[in-house]
Amino acid sequence: MLFTLAELQKLIPDSEVRNSEKPDEIKFQSIGSLDSSNTDFISFIANKTNLKDAKKSKALGLITNSELASEFTIPVLVVPNVDLGLIAILNYLFPPNKPDGIISKTAIIHPTAKIGEGSTIGDYVTIGANSSVGKNSILEDGVKIATNVKIGDNARIGMNCVFHKDTQIGNNFIVFGNSTFGGDGFRFSTIKGIHHKIPQVGRVIIGDDVEIGSNCAVDRGGLEDTVIGNGCKFDNMVHIGHNVKIGNNVIIAGQSGVAGSTTIGNDVLIAGACAISDHLELMDGTVVAGGTGLRTSPKEKNVYIGWDWGMTFAEFQKARVNIKHLIGFNKWASRIKTLEKKLGIVAEE
Repeated sequence: MLFTLAELQKLIPDSEVRNSEKPDEIKFQSIGSLDSSNTDFISFIANKTNLKDAKKSKALGLITNSELASEFTIPVLVVPNVDLGLIAILNYLFPPNKPDGIISKTAIIHPTAKIGEGSTIGDYVTIGANSSVGKNSILEDGVKIATNVKIGDNARIGMNCVFHKDTQIGNNFIVFGNSTFGGDGFRFSTIKGIHHKIPQVGRVIIGDDVEIGSNCAVDRGGLEDTVIGNGCKFDNMVHIGHNVKIGNNVIIAGQSGVAGSTTIGNDVLIAGACAISDHLELMDGTVVAGGTGLRTSPKEKNVYIGWDWGMTFAEFQKARVNIKHLIGFNKWASRIKTLEKKLGIVAEE
C-alpha cells in the first residue's frame, strides 16, 4: 500500500509538513522504526534521546514535534503529539477488524440470550441463558459465555476466552485470547490436614474502556464483588484475586498478581513480575517498580521497590548502597584477620 505525506497530514489536526513543497508526491511503502531496513519508509521520533539514530536513519520522512523538526532536512510531518499522531497513522494503515454482523452456524446461543445489532459471533462460540452481548462487538472463535453474563457495546473478545456466570462488563472492552473472568477465588479452610473449599459467590464487574492481554485471570469475589474500574489496561499473564477493588486508569504489566481483598486506587502503575499481597491498600498514583514483592500498604504516593519492606525507590537505593559497602567491609575484615594471623597478633574480640 503506497501512501503520501499529504494523506498522513490530513489524518492529524493541526499537523504541518516541512522540508517539502509537494507532500502529495512523497510516497511511502511502509512505516517503521528508525533502524528499519525497509525501503521507502517513514519513521518517527518523539524526544532527543533518539536524535542520533534519527539522523542516521534511512527513512524518507519523519513524524516528529515542533521542537525536533528543525534538526532535519528530510521531509517531516510536525504533529502536536507524536504518540497520538502515530496511533492515528497506524489505525489508518492497519485498520482494526470491524464487525460484520455474521453469526457462525456453529455458534450455540441460548434462546434467552441477546446479541446486539451488528455483532460478529465466531465459530463454536457458546452464549448461555439470559446473557447479552452489546452492539458492534466481535467474539472470536471458541469464546465461552455462561449464564447471566452482560458484555457492553463494541467489545473485542479474543479466541477461547471464558466468562463465568454473572460477570458484568462495560463498553469498549478488549481482551486477547485464553483469558478467564469469574472463576472461583482461591480460598480454603484447612482443618485437621484437610483443605475445605469456601464457596465463592461474588461476581466480576469491569468498567468501560478496559483492555486485558492474553492468559489473564480475574477471579470472582468471595462474598463481595471483584471490581475493575474504567480505563484500566492489563498486560499478558496478570492475575487478579477475589474481592480485589481496582480504581480507574490502572496499568498492570505482565506476570504480576494482586492477591485477594486488596484495594488499588486510581492511576496506579504496577510494573512487570510484581507480587501484591492480600488486604493491602495502594493509594492513587502509586507506582510499584518491576519485580517488587509488596507485603505492606504504602504510606504515601511514591515509587516503591524491593521485596517485602514497602520501601520507596529512594530508600531502596540507599539500602542497596549500604549493603554493597557492607560486603566490601567484610572483605577488608577478612584480610585484616589473615594479616593478624600471619604477624602473630592476638586481637581481643
